[in-house]
Amino acid sequence: MAIQYSDLVDLWGVDALIHFPADRFESEIGFHPDLFPPAGAMPADVPILFTAYISGPIKLFDLIEFQVGDEEPLRLAVIGGAPDNPNLLFGLDLATGVVALLDPETPAVELVSSSYALFVEFLVRLGRFISADPGGAARAAQARELRDELRVADPAAFADPESWWSIAFTQLTVAK
Repeated sequence: MAIQYSDLVDLWGVDALIHFPADRFESEIGFHPDLFPPAGAMPADVPILFTAYISGPIKLFDLIEFQVGDEEPLRLAVIGGAPDNPNLLFGLDLATGVVALLDPETPAVELVSSSYALFVEFLVRLGRFISADPGGAARAAQARELRDELRVADPAAFADPESWWSIAFTQLTVAK
């Protein structure tokens, strides 16, 4: 399921969307425009999962170089952070379109989504899930179904059982 701009507006409203400043990074972007979400838009905040309201020395859309081992440095545009952990940032790899999770204090990068478009689609789908959350056993069953759908859309996002999305869905699939 590919999301439309109207899906973002319907869920969060125009004022709660942020648009990636692609023109600012035009010479750096090496991936196909299809890997961008519609209009480069993303929600400013999705409870528990994502926030564009980050604080600290690194700001939204800052470009950072991140060295992992002997590989060429990654050039990542910061697109947000984890609401409960200000050290964890989401970065968009400008060469590939991959969204990664990183802690600037440590030399580790974790794949979150294979593309920026899939990352935003996951946020939309989870935003809908959160809005309609029935709780209890029904929540767990619906979360398992959603996880299975998203796993088909982006298998790499779930390849590691300790990945961002794997852990998020583990918490959602436990009936409370």
